[in-house]
Order: sequence, then structure tokens, then C-alpha cells
Amino acid sequence: VEDMQNHPLYDEFKSSIEGSIIGIPLKFNNEIVGVMNLSRAVAGQFSNSELRLSGLLADQAAVAISNARLHKGVTELANTDSVTGLPNRRALDERLQDEMHLAVRSNSQFSVVMMDLDGFKNVNDTYGHGVGDDVLRDAFNHLAEKMRATDFLARYGGDELTLVMRDSGLEPARIVTMKIIELMKSYRFPFPGDRNIQLGITAGIAVYPLHARNAGDLLRAADAALYHAKKYSRGSYAIAKGETKPLDPAILDYLPKSDLE
Repeated sequence: VEDMQNHPLYDEFKSSIEGSIIGIPLKFNNEIVGVMNLSRAVAGQFSNSELRLSGLLADQAAVAISNARLHKGVTELANTDSVTGLPNRRALDERLQDEMHLAVRSNSQFSVVMMDLDGFKNVNDTYGHGVGDDVLRDAFNHLAEKMRATDFLARYGGDELTLVMRDSGLEPARIVTMKIIELMKSYRFPFPGDRNIQLGITAGIAVYPLHARNAGDLLRAADAALYHAKKYSRGSYAIAKGETKPLDPAILDYLPKSDLE
């Protein structure tokens, strides 16, 4: 557009703009990945040299955008469980570190809930691992849909889930865990032959900094609580035990001093 003041495209903006503008599609492998707009305060035609330079900039921008998308896609794939589509153990470890640093900065709490899918061995023994994978995918996503936007639900491995609850102490963790257990009681999977296999959830809860002062110990505390619940109160939950430990020096080294004041 050589003169925005006198072009019908800009009728609504004549009082606030002037000059010329050019829009260039950003193409990579015959795909439009964006549009680059360049404007100037002077009206008039763009010269051939300006068009060539704009074209070169557009080509570089298209490559950069495509590479960024590719990197994001590879990262998401590496952090996603192939069976359920939920975040995997690697993503969980990264999220725990983020939550730990946030909790240290803000002097807040967060909770970890380790969960085991009761009755799943019966599914695999009866129908095989193919149906078992379908059950994991359907059941775990059934729970994931009910989570808060700030909560993080990941597949820990096998038929285990881990829930990370930001800004949540023990009581909110208890409430949410009980809701998950009740939600699983009403869940039904369409098994072949209309057979009913009751699935359930058993859980273990650990809270930072009540039960541990670093991510690894917090996971272990929640896992130990889960083991206790599976042994003594299957279909319910247990709370982690143990004294708190000194703040992990690695976290202190990681954070700028101003974040600790």
C-alpha cells in the first residue's frame, strides 16, 4: 500500500496513520508460517532494492519460525507419555524443580500426590496389554480433565500417576485426593463383553516443606505414603511421615541472593 492515507483498507485509521506499508508472506517448504509487515512514515512506492531486502528478511524469519516450531514439537514429544498423552516422568522432574524454586522464592507450599490405579492388573490379565493401554489412556485423561489449570498431572510409570498441586498445603491436598478417589469410583470403562472390572485409586500425599525440602525426597515421601496406603488402606490415601530436612544447598546456589531476602 503506497499511501495509507488514501487507501480504502485504512479508511477507519486515516486520522492516526500515514505513509506506506508492505505485507510479505513468510513461507517455508510451501507453507505460510506468518506474515511480516513493514511500514514507513513516507508515502510512495517501495523500490526494487527495498523489496529484495524485505524478501531476504522474510525468508530468514520464516526459517527461524519453522525451527522454533520444530524445537517446540520435539520438546513436547520428549516430555509426553506415548500411551496416555499426559506429561511423562521427564516432564514431571522438570515441573518439580520449577515448583521447588517458586516455593522457595514465595515462601509457599506445594503438594505431591502419588497415585496407583487399583484393579489394573486384573485388566491386563483378562484382556491383555492392548486393552490395558486403552484403559490407562481413558482413565488417566478422565482424571486430567477435572484438574485445575495450575495443577500438573503426569504418568509416573506403569499404572501410577503423580499430581503436583501449586500453592497447596496438606488440607487442600487431602480434599483434592478424596475427590479423585471418589471420581474414580464412578468411572466405568466399556470392557469387551460388557464385563465390569472395578477400578480405583490409592494415593500417598507429601507436602513441601512439611515432609521434604527437595524434589527427590518429596517424591520418595509421597511414594512411601502410597506404599503404606496400598498395604493398609487400599482405595484411600496416606500422609507422608518424617521430619523436615535443612534446605537443599543446591537450591540456594541456584537462586539469586535477592530471591532469598
